[in-house]
Amino acid sequence: MNAAIVWSRRVLVVGGVAAMGWWAWLALTSIPPHWWLPWGIWLAGSVALNDAIIAPAVIVLGWLVLVRLPALARGRSQGQVAPGSPGHVWVGVALRGAVMVLGTLLLVWLVALWSAAR
Repeated sequence: MNAAIVWSRRVLVVGGVAAMGWWAWLALTSIPPHWWLPWGIWLAGSVALNDAIIAPAVIVLGWLVLVRLPALARGRSQGQVAPGSPGHVWVGVALRGAVMVLGTLLLVWLVALWSAAR
């Protein structure tokens, strides 16, 4: 494996672990103890919802698209994106960005509501 790839992966892992640690510290120091149980239930419920409903639905929908969509429309017979068509990639990037922005706005709104209620 290329040394630059190994180095960049290590940097990303360290950055991710540092971000999670910072978030955990903020959560433990800024959330009142009587809110820990509801937050824990919400976090566990979101993981359970993702694992039980969302992930299987995405797998089934992806399988249905691969079965129904002709091989030429997918780019190649193995379902890979054709080298000359970066449009599919940009659509995916745009959708991920939109979900991230909307999710961030939702979290900011929830924190504002929580702060106003205090």
